[in-house]
Amino acid sequence: MRTYLIEPQLLFAPFLKRLLSAAGLQVVATGEEIDGKDLSLHDPDVVFVDVDFFDRGALNALCRIRQSLRTAAVIAFSDTDDSNFEASCFISGANAVVSKGASAEQLLRTLRSVLGTSAALTQATAGV
Repeated sequence: MRTYLIEPQLLFAPFLKRLLSAAGLQVVATGEEIDGKDLSLHDPDVVFVDVDFFDRGALNALCRIRQSLRTAAVIAFSDTDDSNFEASCFISGANAVVSKGASAEQLLRTLRSVLGTSAALTQATAGV
């Protein structure tokens, strides 16, 4: 599965890229901002987005991603544990919201729940 990562934090992006690659997902692009043309060009199956980067515009950012990619799974990352914000993320187009404090195992469980049981993902996360 093709993945696109929108993550401006240089420390977190390499970790996430390694984790996704180990889970059998191909990271086709990494961006620091939402670029609808670039998203459409890469046509990912999954988009990971750091919604904290957009401050108060996080929900708008999710809507913009959803408009560009109607069928891709959108997974939002946030430091916020606010259930109202999480619900708003779902309404705005996210398929899942994951805490940045989540363990690798929790992230992989979320991937399985959103993406289903593709062969590569199942093999890579079988021990989780």
